[in-house]
Amino acid sequence: MSYYTDDIETHEVQAYTNSTNFRTEFRLDADKLYMSNMRLLNIGFKENTAVTRSVNRLVGAYGVIKNLSIFDDNELIDSLDNFNLWSAFSCYNKKNDDNLSTNYFLKKNNMGLVSQGLNPSQDGNIDVVLADNTADSTTGARTWLDMSAYLDFLRRSRFVPTHYFKRLRIVIEYETDIANLTPANTDAVSSLEPLLVVDEMKNPEVIANVLKNYGTIQYQPIETSRVVMPVHPNLPTGAADEGVVQEVTFTIQGFNNKSINRLVMMPVGQSVTSTKYGKLMAQAVNLNNFQVRTSEGNLLQGQGITLDNQRRKMLTDLYGDCNDQVGAVWVQNASTVIADDQATLGVLTPFAVKLEQDMVQNFQVTFGRKSVYDVSAGSQATTRYNQQFHLHFFAEILKQITVNPKDMSYRISYV
Repeated sequence: MSYYTDDIETHEVQAYTNSTNFRTEFRLDADKLYMSNMRLLNIGFKENTAVTRSVNRLVGAYGVIKNLSIFDDNELIDSLDNFNLWSAFSCYNKKNDDNLSTNYFLKKNNMGLVSQGLNPSQDGNIDVVLADNTADSTTGARTWLDMSAYLDFLRRSRFVPTHYFKRLRIVIEYETDIANLTPANTDAVSSLEPLLVVDEMKNPEVIANVLKNYGTIQYQPIETSRVVMPVHPNLPTGAADEGVVQEVTFTIQGFNNKSINRLVMMPVGQSVTSTKYGKLMAQAVNLNNFQVRTSEGNLLQGQGITLDNQRRKMLTDLYGDCNDQVGAVWVQNASTVIADDQATLGVLTPFAVKLEQDMVQNFQVTFGRKSVYDVSAGSQATTRYNQQFHLHFFAEILKQITVNPKDMSYRISYV
């Protein structure tokens, strides 16, 4: 049965404002009943000169979006800051076949891997199946985006009645670091002007029924925070004195007085980047321990996660399959078995835990790593495992919208 009937009218909404490489805003009419399946078309970017460059292999054309938000006037309903970093995690959090068969064409990434088997020149090779997607100065790299896949309010609410949200605005802010768009090159690019597609319900009986029964909507937006892990204070001078532990406990005020479900931490190095993923990744460390603590005590037993296999098990238990090479996390252990090992190994190692705690207090994270000596480096402070990290946190936070049909008002609250 077709989803579309005469009761539904599809609108193509032009941007209210569009500033290349900065910001795009859409505005929807008041007193309309829109479906929540909102789509953004023509998301992407193009090169400013006559060159063709490979697009970020992990996140594809979605790398152009830095932040995505939906407002009612100045009231924030839902948003996803660091959209492209979370999208990178989402692309990693897929089966290999999904990335090969779907996301390569939908998102323009290239994470579908294959083992090519033995051949005379090398012992074997795990490599991408297809050539990287590219951006040029004519068509660029472009795709479309299902907003409900990233803004949970749209996923939980079948309709978006602008009888309540009378000044509904959708705002896109763009990535300015070109290395996250075309990691191997930094030629200037321009974001494309997107188009918003929305479906409007026209049936007056359905409209009246939805407005009468809209009620309370509970949803889990992803809120973010970031702390800085400084350069390792005890840099090794040789292999004999590596392995010194640096342990830092961070207090994150932004998650206090909020109910948290799942939490993901992505360590992003500030000195070493990937020529395939840019900085849209979660770099490995020589792990010592990872622990989350609230006023209820330690979330995990003992020191928490102390082994990479524990990290992997926790991640897959909470989020399911992840698209990774069969091989070592440590680049030092890589061989010719894995193609592009320096750019793709040790850069997809997010941490995940589940809190399921209401109105968290005194939220803290303890993160410990061990120093590593890199014999080929001029400065140990900027090497892969000793460098400064930005620790990005993505937390599922419980919120709700409660509406009052009598005066067509609403209230957003943390619950």
